[in-house]
Order: sequence, then C-alpha cells, then structure tokens
Amino acid sequence: MSDDTRMNWRSGGFRWLCLMFLALPLAACGAADDGGQAAPERPGSSGVAFVYHHVSEDTPRSTSVTPASFEAHLRHLEENDYQVWSLADLVSAVDAGDDIPPRTVALTFDDAYESVYDTALPMLEARGWPLTIFVSTQYIDDGLRNYMTWDQLRSAEARGAAIANHSIDHPSMAAPTPGESEREWLARVRDDIERAQARLEAEVRAPVRHFAWPYGEYSPPVEALLEDLGFFGFAQRSGAIGPHSPRTALPRYPMATGFDALDDFALKAASRPLPVIATRPESGVVAPDEDAPSATLTLAEGRYRADALQCYSRGETLPVERIGNDPLRIRIGPAEAPLRVGRTIFNCTAPASDANAWYWHSVLWMRPREDGSWYEG
Repeated sequence: MSDDTRMNWRSGGFRWLCLMFLALPLAACGAADDGGQAAPERPGSSGVAFVYHHVSEDTPRSTSVTPASFEAHLRHLEENDYQVWSLADLVSAVDAGDDIPPRTVALTFDDAYESVYDTALPMLEARGWPLTIFVSTQYIDDGLRNYMTWDQLRSAEARGAAIANHSIDHPSMAAPTPGESEREWLARVRDDIERAQARLEAEVRAPVRHFAWPYGEYSPPVEALLEDLGFFGFAQRSGAIGPHSPRTALPRYPMATGFDALDDFALKAASRPLPVIATRPESGVVAPDEDAPSATLTLAEGRYRADALQCYSRGETLPVERIGNDPLRIRIGPAEAPLRVGRTIFNCTAPASDANAWYWHSVLWMRPREDGSWYEG
C-alpha cells in the first residue's frame, strides 16, 4: 500500500493513514506520507470514543471502573450536554466528512464481561444511549465465568448495543509467533477475524464490521489485512477520532481504576484530534535491542498551539524538536528510561487556541523479549 493511499482514508474505499499515563494533560500522532499535505482542520469533524472492560468493584482494577465511577462519567456527559452516538454513527460521520456536534462521544466495552450486561447496560438503557460490545467469541462459546452468554448478547443488542468483533480468543496479532512466517501469520490473523465474524453472524441479528485489536496491539501488515476485509479497526490509546485518524487503528481512551478520575474523563471527553498526517516509523513494533525509539510526526494546520505541544511517557517529559515548518514536522523522544518489554505509550497534547480544550494523541511502542519472542498480553 502506497503512502499516498494512507494519506486520506476518505478518498475512495477503505484507506488507512496514518495509557496509560494520564496524570498530565496530553495530544499528537497519526500516519501518511511525510511530505504530504492535508486540508486544515475543519470544525465539527471529530468525536471521542471511550473503551471500558469491567464495570464492577470485584474485578481487577487494571481493567475495571467501579459502578460509581461509571455513573459519574455518564452524569458528566448528561449535565454538560454531550451527545452519545453509536460508534458506527461516529466513524461513519467522520468517514463521510459530515458535521458532528462539538460534544459527541461513543461508549465501547471490550471482552463482553457480565458486569457490562448487569451494570453498565441498564445505566445506558435508562438514558437511551447506545453502546458497542466487542466480543471474543470462543470465551462465549466456552461459557467462561464472568463473561456474557449468547442469550445476554442477543438481549443487549435488542436493548441498544451493537455487537462487534474482538477475535476468537484474544491473541496478540501485532507480530508473528516464534517460527511463524509472515505469510502464515497473516493467514492466521485473517482466519481468526473471519471465523469470529461468522460466529457473531450466526448468533446475533446484525453484528457490525468493527474490530478491536486484542490488547490494543497492531502493526502495518495486519492493518492492511483488516482494511482488505472491510473493517474499521479500534485501538486502546489516547486521542479523539478525526479525519486523519488511522482507519484501521482508531483511538479510544481506555478507562480503568487510577485513570478514571472525573477531571481526567472531562478533559478527554472535550478533546480534539491533533491533525497528524504522517508518523515515522509507521510500525510501533521495535527490535528486541532497541532501547530508546523516537517518532517523527507531520501535522496539518489546525487550531492547536504548536508552540505549547508537549509529550510524556511514564511520568517523564519527552524531548520535542521542531524539524520542519511547511508542513510542521516534529521529532518526539527518545525517552531517558530504556523501553521495557511490552507496551509503551508516548502521549502528547497541545492546548487549543480557540477554546478550553486539548488536542490529544499517542504513539504505541511494542518491544518483544530479548530472544525476539512476543511477551504475554
């Protein structure tokens, strides 16, 4: 796939362009050709998606919000005149270039945990708000504890939930397994996505062609495959969804205990996408011995203060260097601390020049073990 194809995911067919540290406000990243130009930011062309897992006091904090915290989030949206759209409506409107009200969000839930059915769904149903549930189908087929059943998923769909694809059994798809060729890897990923979609189509009325990457992990080869299959893809990294967002890895703000404070939630709900039209390197998968990667971003014009753009990772303020002006190009990092095995996020923000809001985005890095094998989740 050419860089020109990646530059504008609205210019024909399925095109692609282009967590956890939230103690500080954040903004910028994306993908396309480094020398490419893009239309300046247009007001009313973006929205925000959130991803939750458990809504419970009795499940792991790293993947849970309490019912009280979730209710506070919903109350904030209600009291501040937000519109809660379905995820499908939001991404379709961005894709088509339709006008989107300034305070528009979508709420999503990964893994189809039972607490979503018992706790979150009634809260949303009472407000007439939609939701999207991403399902790993084997977990439902096996009747695993704490997961919804097919009957519950059918009931949730009838009550306003869209049901979407989260793979068969939640494997990381970002890189081949040890000894697996690239051809075998991509065939395995394709088979997994297609079989999971077939199970959804057999069990619920109208599953959408949306795919949430297991563990939020992806790379260009599997993004191209997902595009070929005709799916929107969804990540777990910070940022709003806008015209330059990668169609195969659209950002969703992850919500979990420790990162779900109401002030942080409010900042994210009001955020805008930094209009990044290129990211180098394109892949966030790094070599086992690469301790300190940096990212180069190319940005379109927008209502953000480029002079105040800052980036962070695990409490560290990252170096930000302007290396070009027409279009604006910046280099972020490297971090002082060595990159650990697993996932690392570079979060960036810039204040808006016309409102009390932040432009926000993030870069995902994935480092395998020293022997090149992939880490566990």
